[in-house]
Parts: sequence; C-alpha cells; structure tokens
Amino acid sequence: MKFAIDRQTLDDLNLLGKYKSNSIFNLFNQTVTRGGESLLENIFQNPLTDAQAINARKEILAFFAKENLSFPFTREEFKQTENYLENSDSKNTVLSLFNNARRYFKKLIANDNEYDTLLNGFIGTVSMFKKLNEFAGKISLISLSSPYHAEVECALKILRDKKLIWIFEFDHSLDINFKKFAWHDHILRHTALTRLKELMVFVNYLDLYISVSNVGAKKGYIYAVAEDKKELSIDIKGLYHPSVCDAVANNLKLDNENNVLFLTGANMAGKSTLMKSFGISIYLAHMGFPVPAKSMAFSVCNGIFTSINVPDNLNMGYSHFYAEVIRVKKIATEVASGKKLIVIFDELFKGTNVKDAYDATVAITESFSKIHKCAFIVSTHIMEAGLKLKENCPNIAFKYLPSILKGKVPTYTYTLEEGISNDRHGMMIINNEKIIETITGC
Repeated sequence: MKFAIDRQTLDDLNLLGKYKSNSIFNLFNQTVTRGGESLLENIFQNPLTDAQAINARKEILAFFAKENLSFPFTREEFKQTENYLENSDSKNTVLSLFNNARRYFKKLIANDNEYDTLLNGFIGTVSMFKKLNEFAGKISLISLSSPYHAEVECALKILRDKKLIWIFEFDHSLDINFKKFAWHDHILRHTALTRLKELMVFVNYLDLYISVSNVGAKKGYIYAVAEDKKELSIDIKGLYHPSVCDAVANNLKLDNENNVLFLTGANMAGKSTLMKSFGISIYLAHMGFPVPAKSMAFSVCNGIFTSINVPDNLNMGYSHFYAEVIRVKKIATEVASGKKLIVIFDELFKGTNVKDAYDATVAITESFSKIHKCAFIVSTHIMEAGLKLKENCPNIAFKYLPSILKGKVPTYTYTLEEGISNDRHGMMIINNEKIIETITGC
C-alpha cells in the first residue's frame, strides 16, 4: 500500500524541494552523483508502509553510519564513466571494431579528437571499476552481519565476471595499442554493458547511503524501530526540529488508548514547531532514515495529513475559514476510509469567530478521538475547548507549552508540561511593542 500524503502536508512540513535550501530533502542531499540524487528524490516521494522493508533500509544506513565511509569517486569521475557507457556502440563486433578504426584513422589523418575522447572515457571507466572493486571488497569484509552484504556481493560477482577480469590487470600508464583498446571497448560498451549499468545503479545507491548516513551521524540523529503492530503505537523521546538551532527536545507518546494529544500554549510558545517536528520524524521514520530524536519506536502507519498553513483560495472563491472547513473534510474522509493515519491540526478554525471556533474544535476533536486506529495532535489557543473535552474524552492527553513572565516580557521554555495552558499574553505583547502609541502618536 502506498503511503498516503498530499501536497498540503508536504508543504506544511517542508519535506520536498530540491531548490529550497531549507527543505528536509536538501538537509539530506549531500549526494555526489545525479543518480544518487534521483534515488533520494524517489525515496522522499515514496515512504514505506512495511515494517520489514523500513527496518532493512534502516539497518543498511546504520551500517554506513557506523563505518563512517566516504564516497570513493568524484562527481567528474562518475560523470565521465556515465557518459562513456551511455555512448554505446554497435552490437555487431565487426562493425564496432570498424567504427573504432575509422575514429583512429581520422585522428591520424585529420587530427580529429573523437578517438582520444573515447579513449579517455575508456581509461576513466576502467580506473573507476578497478577502484570500485577494491572499495566493494573492503565493504564485503565488514558487512557480514548487515543486510547490505547481499548487495555488495552481487556487485562483486559482476565485477569478477570472466568477461571483465582483464580490468584488474589493465595499466593505463602504458601505451594502449589500437587492437587491445578496440576489443575491450566493445566489451564495455556492448557485451557487458547491461551488467555494467547494474553496477552504476549500485554506485548510485552507494552514494545515497553514504550521503544520508553521514548527515545523520554528523547531526546525532537516531534510527527508529518500526513495529509490525495492528494497534497504534508511537513513542518518541528527545524529539526536536532538524532545522532549529539548539532546539529543545520533548517526549511524545500516542497509542490506541491515548490517541489524541490536545496541545495548548501562547503564541510563540512552540506549538507549531513541535507539531512539525513530530510530522517530520514520522515521515523520515517511514523512509527508514535517521530521525532527530534520542529514541523512537512506532507501529507502521498508512499515511500522514496536516492542516497547519491552510491558505485561502481566491480562484475558487474560498475564504480562509471555508478553506479550513474543506481541509478538515478532506482529512475526515481519509480517516473514515479505515486507514491508520497520523493527523495534525494546528489551530482548528482560526479563520472564524471565537464561539464558532470553540464549538467546532470541541465537536471535531471529540469525533476524531473515537477513531482509535488513528493518532491526532490538535492545537488551539482556546483553553475552554480543552476543559470541555477533558470532561468527556478520557483518551485525550492534555499538554501545554508554558510561557513565563519576566517582568512584562514573556519567555518560553519550549518544554511540554501536563495540563492545559491558561496563558493570555497577547495584549501584553501588543503593549510591549507600543502599537497603540504608534497609532495615536502619544
């Protein structure tokens, strides 16, 4: 089953975006090869929904993180080999040899550089595969207990095929006679081409694994444990946002019996950041990627939906409030489909009056709380809504992010506490900024 997510959620959590410097994708994109980057994009667009597959990828990345390996090729080395192999020649051996003879004589007669370009590509490709054989051999010895061992053994089997064994005896520092070059060139660009392209894919994955694992190791991220449970279970300790410097860590736990977290706190207390941290970690964990936390165990879910930055839609004539209503309806439809989902609502119905927002927040949250298969985080400024829900919904956990007054200036701990916030510092902040004085000129 494909992991369920939509564009709104991807944007809310800032997950994708090759050209967005602050996206989560770019946080992990330290790849060298074009193919490695393409694989990374594909993984980001297709989180896994199978615990065994998630844990297998996690173990491979954890192996690379432990060994602290560096990618053995430069971008230029790999690109040269890629270009050489993509420029395949005739399948017919005689015609292939004739083509190389034609290039050779054009070089002698007209000083044409086609032959030298091909020869340089050939030499670079042979050198790269010699280096790959050495690197893969080292990995094979240290990966015996890792799922990656099977992948590296497949690569070594290709490299040590009898058609390619000459590569390891090749010395490009010596003069290469035409006959030897033409024959081996035909092997690389036709006879063994399919297998060599498999090796190029292996190198792309190698690039991906090293890139992602090194980022995780450098930043001190951990690998979550995926559990194949029918019941909802998410336990994260030391969770923080990967893009916030010196972020404060928090613990979050949701399960079948307590499937709703009702979050309150003043503006700037950190509610949105905490919810985004949670959503990002859920997403990364389903990719088998390192997670910004101290530990995490979770039962595999079918998808995630958020409602954090819902814009109005002028083209469709939607006000901000109606856009929120449409968003909640869409998520409700997904929840009603029977999927095991993670749902995040930041400030339900902030586009309407306080009375309607209160009534709607209570009604919607209470209804969602009865769907024990899914997990929900709901934030609001309306503390009265929390007090009402506390009367009727024993499965809701109530937590808040406090603010502390230092004189007339609110400060924030960003640390979750049990209960419902009664902080009301909006007018104090407005007065501190002297907005009334600015308007009246007094």
